[in-house]
Amino acid sequence: MVQTPSQAQLAVILIGLTLSVACGFTGMAAQPTSPFASDALRAATLAPVLSATPSDTTPIPSKVRTPTLTLDPCGMSKSDAAIEYRVSAQIDPERRSLRATLRAAYRNTADAPLETLFMYVDSNNAEGVFTLEALASAPESAVSVSNYVLEKARLALQLEQPLPVGCRAVVQLTFTLRVPSLPNARRSYLSYTERQLNLGHWLPEFAPRLDDAWMLPQASLVGEYMLSELADFEAEIVLSGTTPADLIAPGNVERLGDRNWRVRFRNGRSLPLVISSAMARLSTQTANGETIDLYYFVTANSAPSAAHLHALKTARQAVERFSQLFGTLFYDRLVVVEADFHDGMEFSGLVHVGSHWFATFNGRDDSWLTLITAHEVAHQWWYAQVMTAQGDAPYLDEALSIYAELLYLESVRPDLVPWWWTFRVKTYQPNGYVDAAVYEFRDVRAYINAVYLRGAQMLQAIREALGDAAFFTWLRRYLYASSGKIATPQDFWRAMSAEEYLYTAEIRLRFLRMPDVLPVATPTPADLLSN
Repeated sequence: MVQTPSQAQLAVILIGLTLSVACGFTGMAAQPTSPFASDALRAATLAPVLSATPSDTTPIPSKVRTPTLTLDPCGMSKSDAAIEYRVSAQIDPERRSLRATLRAAYRNTADAPLETLFMYVDSNNAEGVFTLEALASAPESAVSVSNYVLEKARLALQLEQPLPVGCRAVVQLTFTLRVPSLPNARRSYLSYTERQLNLGHWLPEFAPRLDDAWMLPQASLVGEYMLSELADFEAEIVLSGTTPADLIAPGNVERLGDRNWRVRFRNGRSLPLVISSAMARLSTQTANGETIDLYYFVTANSAPSAAHLHALKTARQAVERFSQLFGTLFYDRLVVVEADFHDGMEFSGLVHVGSHWFATFNGRDDSWLTLITAHEVAHQWWYAQVMTAQGDAPYLDEALSIYAELLYLESVRPDLVPWWWTFRVKTYQPNGYVDAAVYEFRDVRAYINAVYLRGAQMLQAIREALGDAAFFTWLRRYLYASSGKIATPQDFWRAMSAEEYLYTAEIRLRFLRMPDVLPVATPTPADLLSN
C-alpha cells in the first residue's frame, strides 16, 4: 500500500513545492543515475492505443491455464495448487451485506502429518462484520474436523486424525458479512460508499507455514500486516436486488447473466472484489501482450477524463518498465480501480488508486497520481509475486515499491528525478530504521519516513555502491529465487554475493536496526541472472 501525507499536510507541502518548481531546484536532490546499459535488457515497445469500453459489455479476456490433474497419496485428484478456494456468494449491494459458502481445500506440503490447520479471518478483526454460521468437513476430505475455535481472526481446525503428507483436507464454511461504511471501517479495503462496495481480504484463508510453524499475523492499524500464500480461486457471485451494478475482479471474469458472474483466478494471494454501478472501463495492452484494465468513476459527460487516461498510460508504462528490470508480470491481466478511499492498496492482480488523486491531477507527470499508480503496479512484483510477512518486514515490499516510482521516472521522465527525491523524500526529513515492524508505530508519518523513505535512500545508497549492473542483478536474483514463495530478510540479502554483502556493511549499519542480517556471508552460486 502506498502511504501519503494528510490533506492538510499535503496542501502546505504542495504550496511550497509549487514555488520551488517555479523557481527551479535542480541540484537540490540526487541526480539521475546512469542508464542501465551494461545489462542486456529488451527495449519495450510502448503500445499507444487506448480504448474506452463500458464496463458491462465486452467480455474480459484472460488466459486460463488448465491445471494438471493427478492423484494424491490418499487417492483423490489434486491440481497444481496446494490451496484452492471455491466460493458461492450472494451479495446485496443495497444492504452492503453478503452470505457465502466457501469450500477450502488444503494439501499438506509439510514433511510430517498435521494435527491442526489454521485459517485467518481478517474481517473478524472488527466487531459485527463477520459471522460464522457453519463449518464442517467436505465429503471428499482425507480427514475430518473434530472441533474448531474462532478467536478474533484466528480460526483453529482440530483434525480427528493427522492429515497425511500430500493429502488434502477440505472444509466448508458458511458465513455472512456486514460491510461497514468507509468512515466506520477498520480498513478501507473492506468498506462501502454510496458509489462503491469494496471487498478486500473478505474470505477466510489458510495461514501459511514457514520453517514448520504456522504464520498468523497480528493485526495493525498502521501499515499492512496480511500474510497469505498463493492459491487458486473460483467464485460464483450473484447480486441481489434490482439496482444495476457491475462486478470487478482479477483473473478471468465471465458474466453469466444480468446479475451473476463466474470468476477464476489462479495464483492469487486473495480474491478482491469491487461492486459498483458508477464505473466504466478503459483498456490497453502492454508490449508483452498483458491486458491493463482501468475502472473509473463515470464523469458527467460519460467520457474518461485526462486523469483516467494518464493513469492507464502510467500503469502500462510501469508494467513495461518493471518487466524490463525484474521479469514479466505475474498475471496476464492487471486491474486498476479508482477507489472511493484515500491513497492506494495492493492486491494480487488488482490495485486501488484513490479517487482524490484523480480529482487533484495537475495534468503533468509530476503528480501524486503518477507516483501512486506506479507504486501500486510495482506491488505486482513486490507483494503478489514475492510474498513476505508485511507486518514484520514491511520494507521488503514497501521500500522496493516506492523506489520503483523512481525507476519508472528514470525511464519516462528522467528530468523529474531531482523533483522526486525532493517532493517524495527530502521534504519529510525521514529518520528511523528501515527494518522496523509495523507494530512499532502509532503514527503513520513516522512509519512512512522509516520504512518507505529511508528504505528508498538505502536502496539508492546500495545502487551507487554496487553499480547498476550488480544492483539490478541482485534484485532479479532475489525475485527469481523467491517467486511464489514467502521471502524473509535473509532471502533478500542472501541474493547478494558474499563480496557485495560485505561491501554494503556500512550502508546496512546506517539504515538497519539489525545490520548483520546474515550470520555468515557465503558466496552466491553463479547463475543465469548474473550473466
